[in-house]
Amino acid sequence: MTIKEKRPFPVPAEVVMRCTLFTLANMQAKLQVYNEQNGVIVATVNKWMGLQKHEVVAKVRRFDNTSILEIEAPDAEKANQILSQVSAYVTDGAGKVQADATIQWVDINQKKENRARRQQIIDRAKGVLPGQSSSTQEALPAVVDEQGNEIVQGEVIDEEESALVPVPIPDNPGVLVKNPQNKMIEIKVDPAVFADRTAYLEICQACAATVMRGSKYCSSCGRPLTLEAVQPELQSNAKQAASKSLQSGLLAIVFTLLPFVLLILPEMLLGTDASLSFLERIGQSLTPIRLLLSLIIGVLPSMLLGWRAIAQAQQAGWYQNLNALFDTGGQSRAAFGKALGWLAIYISIGWVLLTAVAYFVQ
Repeated sequence: MTIKEKRPFPVPAEVVMRCTLFTLANMQAKLQVYNEQNGVIVATVNKWMGLQKHEVVAKVRRFDNTSILEIEAPDAEKANQILSQVSAYVTDGAGKVQADATIQWVDINQKKENRARRQQIIDRAKGVLPGQSSSTQEALPAVVDEQGNEIVQGEVIDEEESALVPVPIPDNPGVLVKNPQNKMIEIKVDPAVFADRTAYLEICQACAATVMRGSKYCSSCGRPLTLEAVQPELQSNAKQAASKSLQSGLLAIVFTLLPFVLLILPEMLLGTDASLSFLERIGQSLTPIRLLLSLIIGVLPSMLLGWRAIAQAQQAGWYQNLNALFDTGGQSRAAFGKALGWLAIYISIGWVLLTAVAYFVQ
């Protein structure tokens, strides 16, 4: 199965070509075809510890000072890995490329040391066994430069100490690319091609596309890159949250009046014994039905609506504190709704305490 992915780049095609080549080199791919004029790269990548080999095809289409990179990879993970690395090279420039190139040279020395240690163990084992020769040779690929001159001769690991000498890392190391003959070709990093473009380019965190810094939306996936891009939506959400906070606060205050209507108002209208105190008159009206109704349709709804008003006001405040939201409309409504929410909660708690004291006083 082959996955195809496309990404636009606001840089010339030569930059994308060379970045793609270096990306495949860092993935230890074997280069098969590289043609900057036609914009085609074909390389072989290993999978499952080298047991499987798959072809990766990269096509770069030219459009004046912009280009489009099309990747054909064996799976989506490999395609996204290539595109992310290409975007990083295009944006960061020579600094990141040379850092990865240095790691390639360090890996060569590490592999050389590991081979030397393994050879020493084999030599010791063969020295113990009778009739075994300890001289073995292992041909390694040569490292040549872009003109074909050898950088490091094909080495032979034997008993000589010179074969264990590490490969010296150049002051300005180039990227090592494996050609079809399995030789490592060093390609120098051109500062003109790999310039630092972080001042005017950035990478989309969603699809790893390279876009112009300051763009509101990604040119590849269309996702917003700045808060200004979603300012109309944020402003609408802020006003909506503030309005809901005010509505919930007003409803909470209305529900706090229901215990008064159920417990106190009947006693005031009926005109009970004037010699009784206020708490005693409330205590006489505390029938189980009235208590249950005042709790269900009065206290509980007012507390729930009060908490909702506070939560909506906090949400509106979160939107209003964003730097992208230039208009702070609805701020007064959110503050008023929050105040009403707390007031409703305190009144509900007061009704509970009042009925409890009146119950024990009677």
